[in-house]
Amino acid sequence: MADPALTPELALEYLAELSTDIRAAVVLGAGGEHLAGPGALAAPARQLLAAAEGALVEVDTPRGTVVAAADNVHALAVVVGRHALPALVRYDVRRVLGDLAGVEEPEAA
Repeated sequence: MADPALTPELALEYLAELSTDIRAAVVLGAGGEHLAGPGALAAPARQLLAAAEGALVEVDTPRGTVVAAADNVHALAVVVGRHALPALVRYDVRRVLGDLAGVEEPEAA
């Protein structure tokens, strides 16, 4: 039997374990409702994802980076410091989104 999907709260705890560069993160439902994380991040995350042309968006600022991604069930946005590795943050965000949906990662060949 497969493990149950990660809950939104546990997803944020897991992200914090994956990277010490994550300053804040928020999980939204498919309709944009706030599920976990600071409520103050929910509206900016919704706006960023609405403006994005794809399922993943990354915005760099002088103080850090915001990475947001969505699937048909959840959306996740994280704020990281300037020294975070962008490719790794994107991977972590996609991986946690998959874990939220209960998608198993294929084994390496």
